Amino acid sequence: MGGPTLPASVRRLLIAVALIALTPSAALAQWRRADSQNFIVYSDGSERSLRDYTARLERFDALLTSRLGGGQAAEARRLPVYLVGDGRALRVAVPGLPAGIDGYYSTSENDVFAVLVRGESDDLLLHEYSHHAMARAGNARYPAWFREGFAEYFATATVTEGGEASFGLPSQARMRALQQNRWLPMDQMLRADSSLVIDSEAGRGMFYAQSWALTHWLLADTDRVRNLSAYVNAVNGGQDPVEAWQAIFAMTPDQLTAALRAHVRGRLTYAKVDIPPISPTITVTPLSPAADAVLLPAINARAWDPDGVDGPALLEALRTAAGRYPDDPLALVALGRAEMRWGDQVAAETALTRALEREATNVEGLILMADLATGRGAAATDEAEQTRHWDMARDFLRRALEADPTDARIYSARNRFRRSGGI
Repeated sequence: MGGPTLPASVRRLLIAVALIALTPSAALAQWRRADSQNFIVYSDGSERSLRDYTARLERFDALLTSRLGGGQAAEARRLPVYLVGDGRALRVAVPGLPAGIDGYYSTSENDVFAVLVRGESDDLLLHEYSHHAMARAGNARYPAWFREGFAEYFATATVTEGGEASFGLPSQARMRALQQNRWLPMDQMLRADSSLVIDSEAGRGMFYAQSWALTHWLLADTDRVRNLSAYVNAVNGGQDPVEAWQAIFAMTPDQLTAALRAHVRGRLTYAKVDIPPISPTITVTPLSPAADAVLLPAINARAWDPDGVDGPALLEALRTAAGRYPDDPLALVALGRAEMRWGDQVAAETALTRALEREATNVEGLILMADLATGRGAAATDEAEQTRHWDMARDFLRRALEADPTDARIYSARNRFRRSGGI
């Protein structure tokens, strides 16, 4: 999903934050990368906290897999997670996020990732990963309240190293909100496309709290679970969400509110299960100094929504970074993407070629070179020239798959190649 747009001047200010590290007096943070079976986690915090976060994610993944099943083939594709120091850094990666939001999950052709403020509670970490696991488990389009309610339902999960797990309890903050704050109208809840359509921080907090209450109420009863399936099918078929609710559950929005208020005042249940214990293998690698300048702006440069990106400011920032780190593949690949989107295609190819000369297995660089060749093949009027470019694209994609078959972006690039006419 994309956040609301900000004025260009504000976005440029946020991007400028990333350039603080480019000044000689600034102390550079040490970014590290942790690789595990299901995750790639980046952090500029301590190695110990990075390993701890990654291990908790792996245990949580084991819990969700036990609940949701094996999912689709895409489950082999690891999720990148970026842990940042504060909300300011978060908004360098994702400008335009409203106040009060400390984590973000996005899936698009360009990128699949989560970015979180480091040091916040595990609830935030597990909430964002629940979105990923839910998307991985199937193609159903769920209402916004169920997407967020499901994530809240599992956000308070605990999984010990021995495999003892529990889930389904509310957070204390959500319970206080449900008990003390004014509820949003349930017809607004049912029709909302996203929590971001709520125009206040307090209102968004109530959206999450009520989404948890509604999901918990539904999952507490097998008949209601069956009705939920029928409801999702009806809404996906084009029915109005409120009319579909009334038809399937035989409840008005006001009656639903009353039922949920009674539910949260009652004795709330939660689940306890045992899953096989896991001891994840985690490899931590320090990133180059260029990461401090380019890692977060590069996330913004991959954004699928052009309205959420200030391209000229990003291009300027990444050109400056590449000028300081002219031999660093991380800076060169970030520049290559920015040049492709907002600058010069020849400059993009030059930067990417230079990056791959220094790191032949750089997956993002290989994907971008494949995209360049794909576009040139699609635009070619000479059959031999078209074949040459498409052969190049195919070779770059092959090399990317050999380098890391768990990177979801490769499969999106392969789909773009096929849509262009390449085979």
